[in-house]
Amino acid sequence: MRRGKILNIADHSTCSMMNISEFKGNVFVIKRVIDGNTKRKLTYDPSLCFGCELCSTVCPQNAIKLFPLAYMFIGRPRVRIDSKNCILCGICSEICPSGALKVEGARIRLKKLFFADFECEDCRICVDECPWDAIKEVKTEGKKTIKEWVEEQCIFCGRCAKFCPDDKIFVEKPISGEVIIGEDCKFCGVCKDICPSHAISFDGRRMIVDMDICILCGACKNACPTKVIEIRRNEVRIESAYYPWFSQHEKALKSIVREV
Repeated sequence: MRRGKILNIADHSTCSMMNISEFKGNVFVIKRVIDGNTKRKLTYDPSLCFGCELCSTVCPQNAIKLFPLAYMFIGRPRVRIDSKNCILCGICSEICPSGALKVEGARIRLKKLFFADFECEDCRICVDECPWDAIKEVKTEGKKTIKEWVEEQCIFCGRCAKFCPDDKIFVEKPISGEVIIGEDCKFCGVCKDICPSHAISFDGRRMIVDMDICILCGACKNACPTKVIEIRRNEVRIESAYYPWFSQHEKALKSIVREV
């Protein structure tokens, strides 16, 4: 380790700690290895990435670079991670709404609360509305249908809560703010197509953003060919924690609270 940065080396004779990067199929992996044992691991699955910008914005090491939207359509990753600069802090993992980035062993946690009565009967609106299949119907032994929530697939958009007819679901989204689409919009619909929560629609006259289900990820802004979309984030909710580097993690996460 030199000046607080982990060296990307592969010589155990000179250092007992190192970062090792590799591809496993289509998934990019960085591992922190100490004395031959993996202590922390980052995985990036490009098939889950919609190229929002949150990970590259919060990374304190500037180790994440966002590529143009066109990369998605030719089968290349939207994100490149520099394993030499990555310190496996886990901040990108926690802010990633799709689960494309995961860091095992990271401790920071955004406030993302979900409460529901999963034994509600004769209704599957939440199942149908979920854009990421994070709510599933499960048959019990008594043949009663209940709902199962798959946290790893949830982007906390709140569609389930918005459309639940009995108000039995509550979602506290980790980021709040607004999306502004400028008057020079050409109504091409790219923003609508890329939106992971299906929050953007066209009413025949203009593009409309439903802020009840928008997750303020920035994918629409990055995809917009005429650059008329602004993302204004005014709050990111973080659970308090007690470890020496929490203040630095909090600072990095709150870097998204600005006009971008």
